[in-house]
Amino acid sequence: MDVSSKTEKTFTEQSGQNGKSTDTRLSKKWTYAVGLSIVFGVEFVLRDFLLPENANNVSIGLALVGEWATLSFLVFLWIPKVEKKDMASIGLGKFKRRHPGWGVLVYVLVLVASFISSLVLESAGLPSLRSLQPMIKGYGFATLFGLFLTGTFLEEVFYRGYLIERMTILTRHRWIAAFVSWLFFTLVHLKFFGLGPTIDTSVISAALILLYLKEKSIWPCIVVHGINDALAFLIFPLLI
Repeated sequence: MDVSSKTEKTFTEQSGQNGKSTDTRLSKKWTYAVGLSIVFGVEFVLRDFLLPENANNVSIGLALVGEWATLSFLVFLWIPKVEKKDMASIGLGKFKRRHPGWGVLVYVLVLVASFISSLVLESAGLPSLRSLQPMIKGYGFATLFGLFLTGTFLEEVFYRGYLIERMTILTRHRWIAAFVSWLFFTLVHLKFFGLGPTIDTSVISAALILLYLKEKSIWPCIVVHGINDALAFLIFPLLI
């Protein structure tokens, strides 16, 4: 075999390998796009279409079951079997000692920001998150505990870990992924919360996203969300 034949064969092999590599990347991106479509399609259907206004305990319970079924599908089947990724790829890596401290610090900052946003909303004639407490108090403990667990863990997996990481791969821009996360998390609360409280929620969402981007982990976000939802769903209903 002469030099030109060897060169041509080598070039052909490299082209084939490059083609396979490109096909693999495209295939991976399709699995990410489909995964996002499934998760957030289910989220918006459950919360914005099937969940009625003035939802009762049964309606909320059924929506929560659907969300947790979707989470189970995502973490036990889709990510490890289809995407062939581990849980660290969605921010569920090693828990670090600094995470609780960051969580508490960010929650304190969220309190200050939420207080300011509440004053602005009320001065504009809009209700704030605090206005939801009488409604929340009307739900049973099982529903409130389910909402607490869902907000603390499931929403962080969906809206921070999975959404930000997969959108970053798809768009190649982390700020676009962060914006989409903020927008989706804010809008998905609109029907259940109403306009004013949803604007308040957008402040919390921004803080959680910034914390996630800094730590690249949902663990400190879980701390923030857990404190917030424990107060909102488990403690304040007992005090009013």
